[in-house]
Amino acid sequence: MRPLAGPGVAAWLCVLVAACNEINVGYVELKAFPGLTAPLYVNKVKVDSMKNGVTVLREQVGRTTLYLERNGNLYPLCDFDVMKNRIITVTVSAFDRAPRCELQK
Repeated sequence: MRPLAGPGVAAWLCVLVAACNEINVGYVELKAFPGLTAPLYVNKVKVDSMKNGVTVLREQVGRTTLYLERNGNLYPLCDFDVMKNRIITVTVSAFDRAPRCELQK
């Protein structure tokens, strides 16, 4: 009888399951100026929860677009790349009348 075979097999199984669950995701930190009242969308999905003008989103790796909604239409503000296990900071500001994006990797 081999009593240590069970825990050893269980440990390897946990390692294999963890490796299979690794998904290609990155993070988007979205900062908006306090006066922004128009809803923001990332890849056409509405950003709902922004506390004090800041939120962090988990997104698939690849090209991503930030949209601004006006009168029921979505207008692209900027495009950026989300990289695996990295955070990109997108700051939405409006120094003049049109909002714009600033990217920080």
